[in-house]
Amino acid sequence: MRTFIIRLLPAIILVMSGISTSAQSDDDTPPERLREIKAQKSAFITARLELTPEEAQQFWPIYNEFDDKQASLRKDLRALLKDPANGAGMSEAEAAVLLEKGLQFRQREVDLEKSYAERFKKCIGAVKTLRLRKAEHDFNREVLRKLKDRMQQRGANGDGPGRRP
Repeated sequence: MRTFIIRLLPAIILVMSGISTSAQSDDDTPPERLREIKAQKSAFITARLELTPEEAQQFWPIYNEFDDKQASLRKDLRALLKDPANGAGMSEAEAAVLLEKGLQFRQREVDLEKSYAERFKKCIGAVKTLRLRKAEHDFNREVLRKLKDRMQQRGANGDGPGRRP
């Protein structure tokens, strides 16, 4: 049972933290690629929310601030998960502390979302604010699908890992 918890813990925490592709900069992702993804995300969300030019002018500075703060929270969570103490041999007490820290990160993320939802409602209204979360989710799914397709294509060309038999 203890081994099961140790293996499942990182997955639970990652699922709780959600997926963010635009502002999370991994060390091996080129900055130009991150800028490209962010631009694609902006275009995708603008289209999905059907933002007017006036709404977009008010919305994007607020959203970018929100996205940066969200990315910072997730970076802190990833640092926690990289801690060598999170490996095998973790005690129940250590696992309990890690679970609590994961929940604290999630609470901070929810608090951030709540505070920015109010700001979004003021500039784009409640309906578009509600649609924002789905647009973000759809964009992230699309990015992951394209990444999966690209990885499979590389595997089919013999350029790298592809599907496993």
